Amino acid sequence: KQCCWCCLCCPASIFYANTTRKTKHSKSKAQAHSKDQIGMPPNEKERPLIVVVGAGSKHGTNNSEFVDSVRWGLGGALALPFAEDGYDVVLMGRRQEVLDDVRKAVESVHTTNHHAEARVLCVECDVTDDKSVEQAFGHVNTIGNSYIDLVMFNVAPPYPSNFKFQGWGEVLLPHQIDIGDMNKQYDTQVNGLIRISKQVLPGMIERKRGCILLSGESCCNLHGGFEFGSVAPARAALRSLGQSMFQAYGPMGIHVCNINIGGIIDSPKTRQWTKKEELTNPNEIAEQFLNVYKQKSTVWSYEVNLTPGFSSRKVNMRM
Repeated sequence: KQCCWCCLCCPASIFYANTTRKTKHSKSKAQAHSKDQIGMPPNEKERPLIVVVGAGSKHGTNNSEFVDSVRWGLGGALALPFAEDGYDVVLMGRRQEVLDDVRKAVESVHTTNHHAEARVLCVECDVTDDKSVEQAFGHVNTIGNSYIDLVMFNVAPPYPSNFKFQGWGEVLLPHQIDIGDMNKQYDTQVNGLIRISKQVLPGMIERKRGCILLSGESCCNLHGGFEFGSVAPARAALRSLGQSMFQAYGPMGIHVCNINIGGIIDSPKTRQWTKKEELTNPNEIAEQFLNVYKQKSTVWSYEVNLTPGFSSRKVNMRM
């Protein structure tokens, strides 16, 4: 017996997990949490959907020697802790071939943890294109027995081609920034979040429940280091928008939180930069997204700063 997701025939290649058997573990944590927020799900039979926007990665697909939690960086890892708890997952990104690989990893976690009813959906989505975003969520919204309860916004364009880290060459100074590239940074992150919000917030407002988590880099979100002038402004603007959203939607039962990530995230690309011991495990970061999602409404965080202990003495404390 196939799950209802297989009924959608659309350009956004859709996949579904095995649903041939049921176990007592299938619904436990995912359905239990669906009752913990301010609002209530439409009915007991509807399952919360976890949407990862930016589930692909800029690191490529030829990384099979790396474990799944590292293979695609944070984008590929975000769904895995949710899959362990049996949540239905929607993977969104621009590159279908990467989404396909991440889907297989999520399905494997579902199977290992005996979540036979858990489902996975892959949808191509470009957050800089209004029509692409509308179509992507249009497909998701036609799925029966489900509702979007969490969106993790993990989107950022690549650094400019002439960007250099300190010590790696001549740093790109603010007067050298390309205006077109800066506009792309803003359109992808700030306007991208607005486009996504237009699709998911009306339903969350109606249900009086929902969660939006924004991933960011501490070196850009919290302060603009001198070499980050070409990327920090858009990141800071995204953080500011997230703060406004927390205040605007919190009384409506919707939790919005910035998660600022310090350190260098482990991935095939960053393994070329430094030793593994000096990198932050993306799966452990993803687990913190799950923890924030599960927060009770009386103790919501509007901002979480994550920093590896081994670099704690280098942290510039901010009040």
